[in-house]
Amino acid sequence: MKPSAPSERIRRAPRPPRPDREVEPDDGFGDDFGDGDEPGEARPRQVAITHLPMAESREAIRRGKIRSAIFSLLVLVVPTLISAVYIYGYASDVYQVDTLFQVRTSYDAGGMGGGGKGALSFLKGGSVMGRAMDESFSVVRYIESRNAMDKLQGALDLRKAFTDESVDSYSRLDANADGEAFYGYYNDMVSIYFDEVSGMINLETRAFDADLAYKMATGLAKQGEDLINQFNTRSETDLTALARNELKDAEQRMRDAEVALTRFRNEHGSLDPSATSASVNSIISTLKGQAAAIEAEMRAITDISHGEVPRLAELRNKLAGLREQIKIEESRLTGGADSWAAQIEEYSILTLQAELAKQSYANAQTGLDSALVEARRQKLYVVDVVSPMQPKEARLPYRAQTVFFTFLSALVALVIGRLVWAGVRDHMV
Repeated sequence: MKPSAPSERIRRAPRPPRPDREVEPDDGFGDDFGDGDEPGEARPRQVAITHLPMAESREAIRRGKIRSAIFSLLVLVVPTLISAVYIYGYASDVYQVDTLFQVRTSYDAGGMGGGGKGALSFLKGGSVMGRAMDESFSVVRYIESRNAMDKLQGALDLRKAFTDESVDSYSRLDANADGEAFYGYYNDMVSIYFDEVSGMINLETRAFDADLAYKMATGLAKQGEDLINQFNTRSETDLTALARNELKDAEQRMRDAEVALTRFRNEHGSLDPSATSASVNSIISTLKGQAAAIEAEMRAITDISHGEVPRLAELRNKLAGLREQIKIEESRLTGGADSWAAQIEEYSILTLQAELAKQSYANAQTGLDSALVEARRQKLYVVDVVSPMQPKEARLPYRAQTVFFTFLSALVALVIGRLVWAGVRDHMV
């Protein structure tokens, strides 16, 4: 079917144009792809024409740019100016004291190594110095604790110094601050950390007075050293407690043995029953020798004479006396509970107990000496690397750096704010 005449075409109603656009009249030529009812029918082409801004629009844009520039200037200048006025005009000077020290221990080179130095010391029979890591962390935690703050408060009255009216209102401690606030302020003025690589403890104390900062550093360093001394005392006590108790028990046993031996000697009237029994044995031997001589003499007289000889009767009486004395002396040795044999047995037991008690005491003394040597080997030492020194001038605040970073922070905030606002405005269109 032939296309109808242009006058007879049925056109769709065009969409109303935007205020800043104008629809170009139809030139009679449709698009290649139409959307009419008849084949080949096409909707008219619309061309958007953007009008140039009028004088009022240009003036509004110019005023917007001026407002934006003024806002940016205020965002950048006002914080920087406030920071500069405070830092250079009102901020109080802060003095800082740096202290550097180490906690070291003396240990056996053969037991814990130490490289070539430890090997050389081991060959010499000595010891080397090593780092005390656990004790160093303990010192750091103690100085950060309330105990250290309370001791320092008692010695220097930190609260009074930190709430002094000469300190600027922003930096000083509130006069009505409670314990928690005071403890937080203390941690702001005292910094301490342990460098695991070098084994150094770095202590930084800050105050609004140079003398106070120095006294805080010396006081906290002294507290750290006292803590190390407490560790040494506790370690020595723990290591030597058992040895001391054993020595005390051995000493008591030795004293008891000596007392028992002295009591025995007093009761029996003899310093050494063994020596006394030896003398009795010597007497018995002498008496037996004399009796044997008399018996020999009597046999000789009997062989020579055939009758009663007065000399023979005398010898018989003398021999009878010797034999009686021998029986008496022998009964003293082995005659009963009070004999020298029983005394010698009891004395030997007491003497053995005394000797064992002396040996036990000597062993306990050796053990205590060894424990003391071990305690000295494990003794901790505080080595001052950088001692506290009274500062000559204030180190804080960093005035130029503070003003610069304030300006930089304002600039970053401005850029981020503009980017956010631009994104929000694009979504609103």
